[in-house]
Amino acid sequence: MHNEPVASSNQALARGLLVLQMLVESPDPLTTTEIARRLNLHQSSISRILTTLAQYGYVRRPSRGRFAPDFGLLSLAASTIPKFSLVTRPRAAMEQIAELCPGFSVTLGALWKGRMIYFLRTATGAPTVDFVTSDFPVHLSAPGLRLLVDLPREEALAILRGSRERFGWRGEDVVPSSEEEALDFATAQVAHDVLILPGWSRRGDVGAAIPVQSPDEGQQPLALSLTGTAKPGVDQDTLRLWLHDGRRLLESALRTP
Repeated sequence: MHNEPVASSNQALARGLLVLQMLVESPDPLTTTEIARRLNLHQSSISRILTTLAQYGYVRRPSRGRFAPDFGLLSLAASTIPKFSLVTRPRAAMEQIAELCPGFSVTLGALWKGRMIYFLRTATGAPTVDFVTSDFPVHLSAPGLRLLVDLPREEALAILRGSRERFGWRGEDVVPSSEEEALDFATAQVAHDVLILPGWSRRGDVGAAIPVQSPDEGQQPLALSLTGTAKPGVDQDTLRLWLHDGRRLLESALRTP
């Protein structure tokens, strides 16, 4: 993942982005030696990259010899998020869907680079969250699994393996122990285009998801999902009906300039 070949003219930029990605994904600050080893680069190259990133406020040194992301990244993200139409255009529709599905969290997610990111998350009586990056394993995510079902099998399995490497394989007491079994189970649970996973990530909860068509060419695959505690009177047919109605509202909003 971190050692993909790049054209020489783009090498410095690519290396800088890889260093930033590594620092963002690491739970702890990293040393120059650790970064150089993981990227298979000389320490002097990494030192120059870190010096430049620090000058622009994207990297800081919280302790001697160790580096971590700095506030520049937060500033960059805060000014960029409103520019994404997936945050602004469907917002009212998402809040309307939440009103139609009381007691459930409603989320619009995309499968990007083998992981789920969420552009909008809302619920009745709760503020809408514009953007959430996820450290949630893809195999425990109803929208993630629903999107994987539509991918070629080997591509979907590769994403599940990558998720296991990053986040582990949580939920062993309720989910299959292998990527193949998890994907096969999810595929078997899709009915009328909706995946429903009762008690999958946590006993007593339910997650359901449906794919959403984006009008933007080349857009990452999207899914609308409902998650929450299983409730009396809300059976699987109700969840499917809610998601189909929600998808119509959402796709209409996404087509509106």
